[in-house]
Amino acid sequence: MSPGSARPHLARLPAAGFVWLAAVTLIWGTNWPIMKIGLGALPPFTFRAAMVPASGLLILGLALLAGQRLAAPRGAWPPLLISAFFNVTAWHAFSAFGVSAMESGRASVIAFTMPLWAAILARLFLAEPIGGRRALALVLGAGGIGALLYPDLARFAADPRGPLMMSGAAIAWAAGTLWQKRIGWAIPVLAHTGWQLFLGGLPIVAAALVFDTADAANWPAAIVAIVVYSIVGPLGFCYWAWYKVVMLFPTHVAAIGTLLIPVLGVASGWAILAEPFGLPELAALALVTGAIALTLTERRSTR
Repeated sequence: MSPGSARPHLARLPAAGFVWLAAVTLIWGTNWPIMKIGLGALPPFTFRAAMVPASGLLILGLALLAGQRLAAPRGAWPPLLISAFFNVTAWHAFSAFGVSAMESGRASVIAFTMPLWAAILARLFLAEPIGGRRALALVLGAGGIGALLYPDLARFAADPRGPLMMSGAAIAWAAGTLWQKRIGWAIPVLAHTGWQLFLGGLPIVAAALVFDTADAANWPAAIVAIVVYSIVGPLGFCYWAWYKVVMLFPTHVAAIGTLLIPVLGVASGWAILAEPFGLPELAALALVTGAIALTLTERRSTR
């Protein structure tokens, strides 16, 4: 395709898609320090249990209002449960413990190394080759994490829970993404997402009942507001809006738009919580963003 023919193609992209994509990027990007505040008052399992299943019910309600079928064939439920485990149970549990143990902005950068872990998992389990483009992305991603952790290397060496938990979240997200791509789903995407959140949230509720002792009656009003906001905004609205974006835009355009989320995560962590935002953070953002861009545009470039 010539440069002249690319401009009309971009011009045909609907303006509404850019509005939804900007809203998703802004809310998801600025949600990282909000999570940190909530996790300062509630244990990780309780914090996630209060919002994840409820957001699933909200999205199922939206799917119902949109006229989507909620039921699925019997054979669709086992792969749906596997997706729910990786994309919801593992992601939300690991990320909650990760954010509670380190700066929210740095946690967001590690979380968005997901495409790099997806490339590694695809090589290990699907025998997909790692070409020069992916290899460069892996080097850049590793360099970004190194730049992020180096200034506080002694602290993270003494207590590596934060980086390890966030890496676990990114790996779970990558595994769930690869799994979803291999399944021919017999249920609409929005309903599928709602079931994932609801079913994947149930083990977190069970873990909260077993391991946590937070008394819901004594939650401060600010924490209740954060939980309600998380249900309606980052989980309910953003999953619905992301569904709209994917329907309106080509996949590569929608995916590249998410590159701003860790940038906003670091910036909002600095603005709201006075977290570090200096040369190491800027270097890490540049390296990780470059690595993700290489990974996300690989198929597009090949074509």
